[in-house]
Amino acid sequence: MIEVKNLTAFYEKSERTIFDNISFKLTNDSLSALCGKNGSGKSTLLLLMAGIVPAGLKVSGDILIDGRSVFKMKREEAAKNISLLLQNETPVWNFTVRQFVETGLYSFGKQPRAIVDGAVDGALSSLGILDFADKLIFNISGGEFQKCRLARCLIQKSPAMLFDEPAENLDMPFQMQFLNKIRELSENKTILFSIHDINTAALFATDFLLLSKGKILQAKRDEIFKPEILSEAFDAEVTVYNHPVQNIPQVLFN
Repeated sequence: MIEVKNLTAFYEKSERTIFDNISFKLTNDSLSALCGKNGSGKSTLLLLMAGIVPAGLKVSGDILIDGRSVFKMKREEAAKNISLLLQNETPVWNFTVRQFVETGLYSFGKQPRAIVDGAVDGALSSLGILDFADKLIFNISGGEFQKCRLARCLIQKSPAMLFDEPAENLDMPFQMQFLNKIRELSENKTILFSIHDINTAALFATDFLLLSKGKILQAKRDEIFKPEILSEAFDAEVTVYNHPVQNIPQVLFN
């Protein structure tokens, strides 16, 4: 379980408050979507939940992973508890796919080669990319690289996973495939993913965290999809309607 307790964060130089005493809990075996307009703090919140404090950010309150503060964990220990998929990543070294995914085991120290290879093959197989394990990452597509990044998270075997805009810049069929995989993973993990497209989020998550003006609202999908709530959060006029096939709430920004 992840518990955010009385979290306040602000940039001292600009006197800009990002979070104003926010609290919420994410239980085991859950999939939650993190939404909010640009600049609301989605990426910052995910970094803090992984125990990473951006430069210049002053933070008070705490974030607990199964009752232990993530801020007091060493990086290796934090990596065993939470895996984080950042929004953007530009690889520096032209590793093979296999070598790239293997870096997810760094926090576990040196292990027998047979164990490492088995873990890498398992992660790659689960995503259907074992067949290009020996390709160089500079020579694969953006969508394939995104799968490699997910495989690197999987190999950490952490009970909690955080994804920052995991479907950004992917074509629609691949977005659906990628988010479906994340939904499958949530059956035995705690997963939180940020996303700009709140309508796509509604197709996969029933639990929502909505950031707005330094505050956070945690609620079920049907409770979040109210015109008065979304209009205030996104500073826009909205209309809520039902998806014609899925029969779930969707929003039209007027």
